Amino acid sequence: MSRRVREQAKSFKARPLPVPDFQVTDQNDGYFKIEGTFNTTEYETSRQEVKFELNDICPGLFSLHLSYEPVDYETSSSSFEYGVELSLENTSSCFSNISPLVCCEDSHRRPTAVCASINACPTFFLKQISPGQWKSAEMYYESKRFELQQMKIPCVLWIHFSRTTGERNAQKQFVSLYVNQLNCDVTFHFDAAEKNESIGGHVAILSVRSSVFAAMFQSRMKETNTRKVCIKDIKPDIFKQLLYYIYSGRTLTKLSEEIAQPLYVAADMYDIDDLKYECVRFLLSCIKLENAINLMAWAHVHSIDFLKEATLTFMESCGRKICKQDDWERLTKNYPDLCLLATRRMLK
Repeated sequence: MSRRVREQAKSFKARPLPVPDFQVTDQNDGYFKIEGTFNTTEYETSRQEVKFELNDICPGLFSLHLSYEPVDYETSSSSFEYGVELSLENTSSCFSNISPLVCCEDSHRRPTAVCASINACPTFFLKQISPGQWKSAEMYYESKRFELQQMKIPCVLWIHFSRTTGERNAQKQFVSLYVNQLNCDVTFHFDAAEKNESIGGHVAILSVRSSVFAAMFQSRMKETNTRKVCIKDIKPDIFKQLLYYIYSGRTLTKLSEEIAQPLYVAADMYDIDDLKYECVRFLLSCIKLENAINLMAWAHVHSIDFLKEATLTFMESCGRKICKQDDWERLTKNYPDLCLLATRRMLK
């Protein structure tokens, strides 16, 4: 590090960094979202910490740590690389060997999965290294230089908790009503079906889960009297995935890129926010060179800003490779403003 940089660094160290500001949101279905920004300086190795609680879902205090280390800082380029490592720890007695009874009673409160995203980049999982402790692999990112100014690292953490035995049994019974088509009081028909195809549902359950269904069955629309609904804009397999999610809180089959996009559109149409979140979370993990352009355009059309920003960030790191894709030419013709935005981001 040069003498000038060292002198500026000493001066800057005297200024306290802002305390990380994180917000906790209950996403329902056992998911919690913890979102905020870590503050550091671009030249100095550091370890930031933020503490939070999750209401009554899991006792004890959580500590989220971010370890930051600049790489090749003394290069003369306008950007530099830095390494980041995330770790999470829970202080609850559920994770100690002192109270096995509490452990047994609260076992349903244990996190089953922990994942995160840094700088709006694709989601990654933290590996459990011991009871109550999770850690990510070391990851590397690139950033512009700020002449020893404070550097902000946005971070989103998701924690998923398993359910109690009672909750699981109740879920199975609700799903059984739909899967076995028991006591259905509304029938859905499909315009797009190749054959005369229909599926039943339950007005009360659908109305609770969807404001659109609630309005449909409480108004003077013909569906209220006939209890028959014609589905015109959604394919039967996608609509059945939507219904299964309404009853169970999960999709009928494992999500794929081909399913996630039309399923998001269906969830948006029927105001199922948690399913929209699941689809976007899955698509964030699918961003790659071959689909980044189309995924960005799709996110732009459907106003999914977080996914659009993630694809733009990914494209920044790819540069010329993106421009060589066949989809880039189609982007310039169909979405010139979006193409201009992506180009400017890559030229930063």
